[in-house]
Amino acid sequence: MVKNIINNSVFRIFTPIFYGVTMYILILLIFDRVQDLSENFLIIELVLCLIITYILFESVRIFILLVEKKISDQFSISKRLLIQGGGSLLISVVITSFLISFYFSKLVGFSSYKNELIVFNTIFLLTTVLYNMIYFSFFYLNKTNESLLEKEDILRKNVEIELDTYKNKINPGFLYDSLETLISLSKQDIDKADQFILKLSSVYRNILSAKNSELVHVDNELKLVDTLIDIFNFKLNNNLSCRVNKKTLDSNIQLISGTLVVVIEDIVNRTVISELQPLIIDIIIDDELFVIQHPIRNKLIQEFSKQTEIDHLKKAYREFGDNEFDIIEESKNKIYKIPIFKLED
Repeated sequence: MVKNIINNSVFRIFTPIFYGVTMYILILLIFDRVQDLSENFLIIELVLCLIITYILFESVRIFILLVEKKISDQFSISKRLLIQGGGSLLISVVITSFLISFYFSKLVGFSSYKNELIVFNTIFLLTTVLYNMIYFSFFYLNKTNESLLEKEDILRKNVEIELDTYKNKINPGFLYDSLETLISLSKQDIDKADQFILKLSSVYRNILSAKNSELVHVDNELKLVDTLIDIFNFKLNNNLSCRVNKKTLDSNIQLISGTLVVVIEDIVNRTVISELQPLIIDIIIDDELFVIQHPIRNKLIQEFSKQTEIDHLKKAYREFGDNEFDIIEESKNKIYKIPIFKLED
């Protein structure tokens, strides 16, 4: 939170000096002409203005701190304004009247100083109003910031819940297809069925081991993609492949856990893949983005949509960083632009 400026030590030391000098010049202008300022400028009166300003600022500040401590949680803002404003004005009148009376009656020896008393009180009452306005401007700024932080915290927690739900959920579409493929392989080739089971268990072991991690190293995700493509190829007769072009030398690149699994499944579910039209997925990694692209060959019917998981990922990336998870369709290609995160050494 932004510290209220009235409690700042620099403000407390230097503002009364500047303000006191300004007020003294203003008072001279009220009683004298501009030409007479140099003749009537008295150091003792300047010191008096500085003393009043220092005492007034500190007294009002202490009063505001007491108000914050005692009644800030018990009264509405309107009542707080009345109590704090009224109390500050009363303090201003008491301090200003006492010091001006003491100066003119005891030090100068004036018996009549009504006009001076009115002028000083008027100026320092306005000063007190200005002082409270400065306080409340920072007060409301902090309230606004607290409200925004609360909303951000709620949004972050919602995203975390959605992300946890997404990571811990077993994908029914992928599991259904995998079981169908396994049944088919078990009737055709036991050895291939055994290989398929090993790769499928590897995928789910990886998912379960990463479920408590928000970010995972990109190499782990790429290994998972290789295994996933091998599983799909049992059904697609090796007509699915992936090419990786790593343009960066940075070894600390990370992604949100499970990102590539969702994207690859989304691509396979949407795209026609056959011996006549094999699919090559290109993955390009640079210092800013993880880019996945493939030719657009949309199926007429998609049995299992990954849109919900994609939406969860977009929210998660928006929460974790400044860049968006973006999906672009060009004339012939569909491109997934995924932000990357870098671990500091």
